[in-house]
Amino acid sequence: MRLLRPALVVGLALVALAAPTRADADAVDTATVSTDPTGAHVLLRRDGSWAERRGSGSAGPTTGCLRRWVLLDRPYALRPTPMGQYREVDMDAAPGPGFQAYQVWCDDGTTETYVDTVWLRPQQFGVDPRAIAEQLLRDLPYPAATVGANPGRRGLTGLASWFWVNGYTGAPIVDTVSQFGLTVTVEAAPESTDWDFGDGTVRSRLGLGAPPPAVTDVTHVFEVRGRPSYRVRALIRLAVRWRLGAGPWEDLAPIVRTAVLDYPVVSSRAALVPDR
Repeated sequence: MRLLRPALVVGLALVALAAPTRADADAVDTATVSTDPTGAHVLLRRDGSWAERRGSGSAGPTTGCLRRWVLLDRPYALRPTPMGQYREVDMDAAPGPGFQAYQVWCDDGTTETYVDTVWLRPQQFGVDPRAIAEQLLRDLPYPAATVGANPGRRGLTGLASWFWVNGYTGAPIVDTVSQFGLTVTVEAAPESTDWDFGDGTVRSRLGLGAPPPAVTDVTHVFEVRGRPSYRVRALIRLAVRWRLGAGPWEDLAPIVRTAVLDYPVVSSRAALVPDR
């Protein structure tokens, strides 16, 4: 528990809380207009706070003052003490996934005072973190995947060929975007690979394979030569999840990436060799 000394007799200590001054708040960049949980028009600032606004098209303040919601790193409320100080009090657990703690401040035109700390979801301000995650998923730095083979230049009928995926190591692909006080992380991890060897043979839920000298579980024996080649395809299934800040992970629909190799296969012929 940390005690805070108020700078004013009425309201809470803005200085002790290091709240931004009016000049600071006016200088902060803002995003597009949205609405708060009560329907009043607000702006999202780059410092992560939402600020109620007046003006054309605005519903105006609903409490006699302009409110501001400040995103907290950890959930706590401020409570007065008999000594005229204020203490930080940990809040109960969030009511559900996606909720974050916001301090509510009230600006009456002269001073800005603390009102309460509340649990809210960014969606209640018109922001959908899941939509941000889905956009981030489309822009993930996916590696350029190719199919490797051994024998390399061409295969032989009746002889097992080895295959593997180049570009994917099996490690998750992770990306994070932080803007306007929200941090969204997306992770896509290879889960399984379906292999289509181009001759009508499909094997599902294998691995990525591995080049020699490692042992691979992706092998295939072609019975007929290619005319002129077989198109070998690896369909890499990625399990996807995302989260807001340090919140719980949530699943997104899996995605499939494809790697292709046109693989010539020629007939192998047995020949009698004289015994010397």
